[in-house]
Amino acid sequence: MKIVLTDKQKVQQFACILRHLKNISSNIEMIVYPTNIYVQGMDGSHVSLFEIYLKESWFSEYEVDKKYSLGINCDLVFKILNCLDENQNIKLEYSDEDHLYITLYPRDGEQSITKEFQLPLVLMDNDILTIPDTDYSVDLKMVSSEFSELVDQLSIFGQELLIKCTDEKIQMTGQGEMGKMTALIKEEDILIYAIEENTTIELLFGMNFVKNFATFSKVNKAINIHWSEDVPMKVEYSLDEAIDDDDDDVSDISRATNYVRFYLAPKIGDS
Repeated sequence: MKIVLTDKQKVQQFACILRHLKNISSNIEMIVYPTNIYVQGMDGSHVSLFEIYLKESWFSEYEVDKKYSLGINCDLVFKILNCLDENQNIKLEYSDEDHLYITLYPRDGEQSITKEFQLPLVLMDNDILTIPDTDYSVDLKMVSSEFSELVDQLSIFGQELLIKCTDEKIQMTGQGEMGKMTALIKEEDILIYAIEENTTIELLFGMNFVKNFATFSKVNKAINIHWSEDVPMKVEYSLDEAIDDDDDDVSDISRATNYVRFYLAPKIGDS
């Protein structure tokens, strides 16, 4: 098995995802098929779930002859990718051993020190859950850095995030023993807002989980968020779109081919 990433933006996206997974899970099982990579996992409390899907065409080189299941320690891969220089590529190699080999090496025409890592694999036996397609009552798209900053501010005031959506606006409230902060978001403040007619959604979520999702903001400049009553919140960063800040093509919410997604069950209680 040999997988290579040489595109600068995709290297940044891939590294950002693997670096921040340690905030959600200690270990992940990366399932490598001849046509794609798939990762699914849950946090320790089994409240949130994440999944990553990357087609073979997303990579610069993809040589996979059969299915491989690789148990990876997230803290260790975080340390490895912290050694990644701005002008380096990423290469993953595996051949039915107890280790995954990761090489960080300079792009063509550039100079940097090549770094080779031997990553011991973790024995895992996770069941893959089937995630049903869901039509949501609310679809929201906004600048991911703005969402991350807003969640950081709301978290100062408590460990619960209250979401209320109507035809006119979205309210996000951070509430707890430190008081309350409410952000009033209008349609012109974000990229896209779509809600079912005559619908009001009111949901309560654990703030720390949402904060973890927001740390992936550098994966893409836009974040897609979906809500409905009595179903988990869905957060998606597309890996099909460019992450360049100069790219203004964020005019719709389309189904991503390559993505990282998060699902979070709402809290049961008075909102």
